[in-house]
Amino acid sequence: MNTQVEQKQRLLREWWLTSIAVLVVLSTLVFADLARPLGNVLYDHLMRWQGFQANQDIVIVAVDDRSLAELGGWPLQRAHYTHLLERLDDERFRPKAIGLDLLFLDRSDQDAALAEQMRRHRTVLPLAFELHNDAQHQLRPTPPVAPLDQAATLGHINALFDEDGVIRGVQAREQQWPHFALALQGQDGTNAVPYQRFRMVDPRVGFPLVSLSDALTSNAFLSLFKDKYVLIGVTAPSLGDRYPTLYSGQHNASTPGVAILASILNASLRQDMVDVAPSSVVFGVSCIAVIGMLLSVLILSPRHALAFGVTLMAASVVASYAVLIQKNYWFDPTAFLGVSLILQPLWAWGRLDTIVNFVQEKATLLRAFRHTHRVQHDLVNSHEVVLQQAKLLDHAIDSVRSELNFLSAIIDEMPDAVVIFDQHDALLLSNQRIKQLLKDTQLIPGSQRSLFFETLQLPPPLADSTASPPFQLATSLGLRDFYLKSTSVYVSHGESFHLLILLDITELRQSQNQRDRALQFLSHDMRTPLAAIMSLTRPPKDGDEAPQARLQRQKIVQHSQTLLQMMDDFILTISAQQAHYSLKTVLVDELLNDAIEQVRDLARGKQLSFVNDSEALPLFVKVNTRLMVRALVNLLVNAVKFSPPQSCITLQISQPSAHEVNISLKNTVAPQTDEHLLAGFGLGLDFIDTVIDKHQGEIKRHIPLQGLATIIITLPCEAADLHE
Repeated sequence: MNTQVEQKQRLLREWWLTSIAVLVVLSTLVFADLARPLGNVLYDHLMRWQGFQANQDIVIVAVDDRSLAELGGWPLQRAHYTHLLERLDDERFRPKAIGLDLLFLDRSDQDAALAEQMRRHRTVLPLAFELHNDAQHQLRPTPPVAPLDQAATLGHINALFDEDGVIRGVQAREQQWPHFALALQGQDGTNAVPYQRFRMVDPRVGFPLVSLSDALTSNAFLSLFKDKYVLIGVTAPSLGDRYPTLYSGQHNASTPGVAILASILNASLRQDMVDVAPSSVVFGVSCIAVIGMLLSVLILSPRHALAFGVTLMAASVVASYAVLIQKNYWFDPTAFLGVSLILQPLWAWGRLDTIVNFVQEKATLLRAFRHTHRVQHDLVNSHEVVLQQAKLLDHAIDSVRSELNFLSAIIDEMPDAVVIFDQHDALLLSNQRIKQLLKDTQLIPGSQRSLFFETLQLPPPLADSTASPPFQLATSLGLRDFYLKSTSVYVSHGESFHLLILLDITELRQSQNQRDRALQFLSHDMRTPLAAIMSLTRPPKDGDEAPQARLQRQKIVQHSQTLLQMMDDFILTISAQQAHYSLKTVLVDELLNDAIEQVRDLARGKQLSFVNDSEALPLFVKVNTRLMVRALVNLLVNAVKFSPPQSCITLQISQPSAHEVNISLKNTVAPQTDEHLLAGFGLGLDFIDTVIDKHQGEIKRHIPLQGLATIIITLPCEAADLHE
């Protein structure tokens, strides 16, 4: 035992050391950004896999090689841009906004005309940021020349390069200046997330693109700019305004800056900017996954632990992709993937070393188990490994045999008759009780279940049922009543067993018969003398009756009626507790009206009135009419009892849903009602609750010490077309 404890402690110690090492590696990968390059590669693949559609509200006017050749070479005269803005200054062609991805840092005699045309549109110009050689080495913005800086909104176009030199993200504000794409939308970027990644549009799909020379000379393209975001920028490769993006490596070409701005604007318009999970979140979630994998290698078998690890790794990638696509949130799983690839072989080596030590130590310990002379002889003449494996198998067989004997003894001593069949319906086991009851029946192991039912003369449907109605069976104790229960027990490898239990309910049936006779005696035999007594106590026809005799007669009648009422209450209480009711579909209005008629005289004595505030709907319920009416009568009697004189009792029938009917009762509780008396409000509540529950209904009560009391009964509603 001490050796086992030591081995367990050693295993746990190795597991803790492995866990600490793995978590240290994970924290290093996450917080030192060592896994970010691989994460960027995975991010690029996932983004290319999904793809991203271009917004048709964005049009690029390209300064391409053909435009440079036709319009006079770079830099183009600003009069060309002025002419383009002038052509778009028409309600038929007016864009929503115009962004010129061009730096106007040098003065020109054409600036005034260009500024005038810019004012006719919502125009955005970029800022140039330069690194100043001062002590702070800060980037300082350089606006366009006047008057262009006053004629347009300004925004920065600074690119954010990741460690691998690829542009994936954008800064919402640079100092106090919003990004170019946000300025096009009329936003200042104050409430935007400081850093987000944008979804790059596949260059093979791209945006609608018009050459600048075509836009200046042809009218066929002007209608394309109506209510669009127009970006004017350089696409000619010779001008060098191109940058690496996630598609650059795939197509071996960089992406024009104006196309990158269009993708940022596209993602912002579609609200598909991607938030990047901070390192703390990545580490926390990865820790949970790593701990789950660590527990799996400790608890599960190597095969299952490997399957769990591979599944968890695949799930992390799938989850990252799903969150990226559905929630625009990038969670980098590469740190967890790297740790997982380290954890599995590291723990496999440690577990292999531990298993080898276990086998060696157990082999040494098992040599001491020599119970018989034959075992000692085999131990001397056999190889130790084979002997020890056989000894372990012997111990396992003895343990299983002991457990089977224990289970067999339990089944054999059960007070009910039990029979067990295998999945082929062959008899496996029968206990002593059924053998005592069925002495003449041949319960031979291997006999079929159908033969068992045929021998007992049971109806065939019972063979496949899980529960049967009571039936009688001839046994060694005479004719007995039984209830048959059947169930299937499923074990590993698809094997199953069928368990049959014969429950002897003879005493219960006898008690039921005695109760039925008692109820019959109460409902019929005892009513006959009471009816005779009440008929003999009728007043004389001539009205000549002494006051003392009249008082005695009235008391006899009163006590007889009370006794009849008690008998009815007892019979109804027993009937309410039956397992199955005889149900009938009736109108809810009829039930309520019958109950009101039975308590109307009682209400009239206190000058109470009934107010029916029901909906005019033909609502049906399936109930035992007698029991349900009596439950409603009990509620109304108590309402009358505790209401002050000359008040009203409000009744309402409503249909809160297509499958439910509500019956509500509201009355005022008299303020002088004693608190102890109020505790008895609702005489026969057990009877009422039982009846409502047996009808699959629900009752809610709100009964204050004084004020408005409310009782709501909810019953299943029957379809109206069943009663037409």
